[in-house]
Amino acid sequence: MQFEIEFEVGHLERVLEAVRREIATPEEMLDSIGESLLRVNRRRHEQGVDPEGKAWKKLSSLTLAEGNRKGGPLKKTGRMLASLNYQVSANTLILGFDGQRDSMLAAIHNAGADPYVIRPRTKKALAFAGIVRKRVNHPGLPKRELVGFPDSDKNLVENVTVDHLTRVLTRVR
Repeated sequence: MQFEIEFEVGHLERVLEAVRREIATPEEMLDSIGESLLRVNRRRHEQGVDPEGKAWKKLSSLTLAEGNRKGGPLKKTGRMLASLNYQVSANTLILGFDGQRDSMLAAIHNAGADPYVIRPRTKKALAFAGIVRKRVNHPGLPKRELVGFPDSDKNLVENVTVDHLTRVLTRVR
């Protein structure tokens, strides 16, 4: 018994060229990855869990007494979640928070903060939750990790990459 296989080199060259172009200019693929990571990170933020799925520490009773909350931790105004975004430039994908103030606050919440003293800047006293003081010994902030790269995100990136390259190769046919 004998088999004969004909191989069209031209098709292989087109496939290799399509893959080479994707590797040389990965912006479209990185955009798909960024969109997917943004979606899962926003979902975690809305659920109040860290990248590993563990619930953030609850708000203190004093914070809750202040009122005007849209939900749990880090949801008072919704601005922090709205500032979570991604950027693609050449072969780099950055997922983070826009704006100097929001990115600074996100970094503090992500890492937590040690106790610190708050003093009024423009008035004689501070008012919070019905309490008026000349200074406040803030107990610090618990760590509420906002962005990470757990195994589930690594799997997501792998799946999005495979899907993207499969679409590219399908177009070559």
